[in-house]
Amino acid sequence: MLTAKTVKKLEGMQKCSENGHLAKDLFQTMMNCDDLWVQAYINIQSNKGAMTKGVDGNTIDGMSEERLSNIRQALKEGKYRFSPASRKYIPKANGKTRPLGIPTADDKIVQEVVRIILEAIYDSTFSSNSHGFRKEKSCHTALKGVQKWFGTVWFLDIDIEGYFDNMDHDIMIQKLEKKIDDKKFIKLIKYMLKAGYLEDWKFHKTYSGTPQGGVISPILANIYLNDFDHWFAQKMESFTKGKERRRLPEIRKLQDQVELVRVKIENRKRWLKDGYRTYKKKDGTVRYTIPINIELVQRELDGFIEEFKVKKAEAMANASADPFDPNFRRLKYVRYADDFLIGMIGSRAEAEELMAEVRDYLSVNLKLKTSDAKTKITNSKDGTRFLGYDIAKSTNKRVRKIVKEGYRTHTKRASGSYIKLMVPVDKIRQFGSRFGDYENMQPKHRNETMRNTDLEILNQYNAEYRGFAQYYALADDVKRKIGRLEYLVHYSWFKTLASKYQSSVAKMYAKYSIGRGDWGVKSENGVAKMYKLKTLKKPIFKDHTLDTQQTYYSNIRTQLEQRMAARTCEYCGTTDGSFEVHHVRAVKDLKGKERWKQIMISKQRKTLVLCVPCHDKLHSGKLADNRYSTTA
Repeated sequence: MLTAKTVKKLEGMQKCSENGHLAKDLFQTMMNCDDLWVQAYINIQSNKGAMTKGVDGNTIDGMSEERLSNIRQALKEGKYRFSPASRKYIPKANGKTRPLGIPTADDKIVQEVVRIILEAIYDSTFSSNSHGFRKEKSCHTALKGVQKWFGTVWFLDIDIEGYFDNMDHDIMIQKLEKKIDDKKFIKLIKYMLKAGYLEDWKFHKTYSGTPQGGVISPILANIYLNDFDHWFAQKMESFTKGKERRRLPEIRKLQDQVELVRVKIENRKRWLKDGYRTYKKKDGTVRYTIPINIELVQRELDGFIEEFKVKKAEAMANASADPFDPNFRRLKYVRYADDFLIGMIGSRAEAEELMAEVRDYLSVNLKLKTSDAKTKITNSKDGTRFLGYDIAKSTNKRVRKIVKEGYRTHTKRASGSYIKLMVPVDKIRQFGSRFGDYENMQPKHRNETMRNTDLEILNQYNAEYRGFAQYYALADDVKRKIGRLEYLVHYSWFKTLASKYQSSVAKMYAKYSIGRGDWGVKSENGVAKMYKLKTLKKPIFKDHTLDTQQTYYSNIRTQLEQRMAARTCEYCGTTDGSFEVHHVRAVKDLKGKERWKQIMISKQRKTLVLCVPCHDKLHSGKLADNRYSTTA
């Protein structure tokens, strides 16, 4: 938890930035606020990569207040040196690989401190169209915005070649200096950018870019494109034209006919109800009434109802507004990191002109090259892919009811005016391959999980399947498409258990049944159920107004902070000397009967605060079982 003093400093940076002034004394703030360093450690210690080794072979394991203090002191004296990132390659969906830079644990801490400060300065100035790596924003908020692009005619896909590797360092520093007046702080970021990387034990200098995998890379990526975001916002404003599309004369005439028939139907219904026909004067007073022929009026009513249905269907089947109205223009934009999508209501020529302007801006002002193969203009009916979703304009002819003027319900056409989000079949096929043959619905057992406990196997299946389903929860067809996948997932689980116990799927089906078509594993904490798609709920988004205090820290100290501050060894109980935090990748990985493992398993913690002697003995395999010791 950050102290009130540190929070006040961060608030000052934010207000300074919002008012157009330069932020100062940032390096001094880093050196004087020791709580900022503890917060940085807390922020990154739970990340998946926290236990990944850098080039120095160290991880976040063994972190202590003394270690944080040493890092800060080395920076203060100008003796701290950033290590080159360890480069690894991770597979992409298209079969290619993406380079990943893994900093050392100490470098991650320094980067996180810098990131917290940069976030205070920049985040409130970022465009609302930027959704990547920001609080209260995500892939889902970006996609939710795209759903509101009603009537979009063209999609413009912008793909930057190797964005994270090709950001120009000089341009980056220039952008930072527009809001920061602190040479030491800027120099620190320069050192980060120039640290280089190690691949196959060969050092490579970095002349551009910031490595993906670095803690600071996401916010630097947003800073680099922030000016582009605001430039495009001005384009959107200037491009907008007209309040609504021009109504087509032929459709307007047809709608007038529909309204005339509707009035005739209402009149006949009133006549049948009253038993007579009323003639009124211009001022609305009754002139005279005459009785009606009920059979004749009923036949007229039936005829008008049929005519109304035909004309109404014809009107609803056609767009009432001119989609090519030259006096109606709209432009939409969303960005998640280096993934862009632009939506346009306009002509193809205007779309091509805009695409050329965007490419020119990125090339001239940011020295970024767009991919010729992936940067393209597509008709909204054909659709495009964005953030793993297929996106296209709806071609369904649907009518929604709206209530107007209190009591009367009108119908309004919504045909072709909304954007559909869909789950790509190739994504389902690719994900389903780990559970079996998706095309032929042939599940398979998974050998790599059979050594785990039944609960661990179930949790792994649930985590994978739930994560995939939750990511595509916004899709219009999520349950229809992923529902077929559920069979494969469930029966792969049964086959894995059957293989583990050398039994049959039918017996596993019965053994793990918990009634009402559900299956699960019983444990001391209750029953863990197999995840089913019927429990899937679409994400709910609300407008958040976060104050600075909520943005930068929580009022409640984290459990790990409290345990570190207690300065008590959670193994031997001593309160003397220095203390370090022992980390493991996951509690489920803890095997064996050593007491320190049992402590972590029983408390379901990935961390254990130990005195230095106990921590050294743990890593050397000499930590004694002292549960019966008087000091324990």
